[in-house]
Amino acid sequence: MTTSTFAAITGDFSAQLAPEHQAVATLLERIFVLMKIIGSHGTTHPSTHEMASAALSALRQCKLPSALQFVREAVFFDRTLVPLDIEGFKRGQSLSHAMNHCGVHEVSFENGVDETALIAFFEVLSKGLVGPNDLLEQMRLPGISWREIPGAGWGAEAKPIDPDLFAVTQVSLAVADADSLADAFGEPWNWAAGVSILRRLERAVEVDARAADRALELVPVPWSAGRRAVAMAVRVLAVERELGTEPATARASGHAALVLGCCGYRVAASGLFEEAAKETFSRLVQTSMASASGAIRHRVRVCSLIQALASPLAAGQQRQGAVALLHLLYELERRRHAEQGRVALTVADTLGAMMPDVGRAYPSNWFRALIGTLGELPAGSRVTLADGRIGIVLGPGSLPDPWLPQVLVGAQIVQPTHRVRLFAQLPGRTA
Repeated sequence: MTTSTFAAITGDFSAQLAPEHQAVATLLERIFVLMKIIGSHGTTHPSTHEMASAALSALRQCKLPSALQFVREAVFFDRTLVPLDIEGFKRGQSLSHAMNHCGVHEVSFENGVDETALIAFFEVLSKGLVGPNDLLEQMRLPGISWREIPGAGWGAEAKPIDPDLFAVTQVSLAVADADSLADAFGEPWNWAAGVSILRRLERAVEVDARAADRALELVPVPWSAGRRAVAMAVRVLAVERELGTEPATARASGHAALVLGCCGYRVAASGLFEEAAKETFSRLVQTSMASASGAIRHRVRVCSLIQALASPLAAGQQRQGAVALLHLLYELERRRHAEQGRVALTVADTLGAMMPDVGRAYPSNWFRALIGTLGELPAGSRVTLADGRIGIVLGPGSLPDPWLPQVLVGAQIVQPTHRVRLFAQLPGRTA
């Protein structure tokens, strides 16, 4: 095919586009150029403002509010595939590549969007052309919102990686961020940072929930309030995922666990759970809810869960639903670290100590669901091998028997051929 013939074909193709598709193609062209200009000239150059104005004009020609989805190499407008010529396809590829590096695949525009917001958003995307970044995770812009679409990634980042490596990375970063939130005691809760942590943990649980829990138990960092909060959030997400809970509900439960852990343990050293929940709720409501509607709905769900936890129970009454799960996990982590200077108990030890209260203080269905996600021998459990050596459970072994797990003994990973025994650690044992 000659160049002239190809040009004629693409020209005919463009002319045959429906008016709404032509408007979207024009929008893609202008936001692509805006992204490139910002990358080369910065945000204050006259050309940047000129192109931002043109992009805003093109956006208003489309139906608002509306959304663009970039799924691998395809572009969708309000979930309808947009037909593009070869140049439009290349522009869509670049935009998709930049979006993917920023961890998002959908951008929504509302009537309130302005040039300043467009420039700020596409400044981040221009950096996404260079390499991955997480700048959008804590950014909020008027008239623009964005989200990740699970499974929509492409390129090198979409290739499978070792679950343990991925989980260790995500959990370690989440713990560091959670520690910063826990240290800001008494200040309004940073909702954007909380959601950022939840997104990391959701990815880790989605790849391999057991690997995420193993990374959390064995990662070489102190058992700080942040780490305990992340432990609660990971287990909430794992249980809700196992039960098939709707994602928005599961994320709200995970966020409630995170904020309860970050705020509550600083208050409830004496074990007064309702006081911890009240302090947590007060930090949540200090932050203004002037945000996108989706964010407001999420905040209302989280606040409702924490408010329910802060409400005293009548005699003989039990907590129900996700509220009961949050209470169970809060008590699990509190009992593991009840006194300073004591050795942190393993999950298996603590669950064993809580067994007498199941059915009275903790609903048995949530207790069973938690054990179902952790396994009979959770990662980090101390076990005795048949030859008398003591090791730490890393996870399921190569055999189907849960009592033949993979065990770390010293510097060696061992696959036992005889069933191991749980090496129980008493709650009062000192370091």
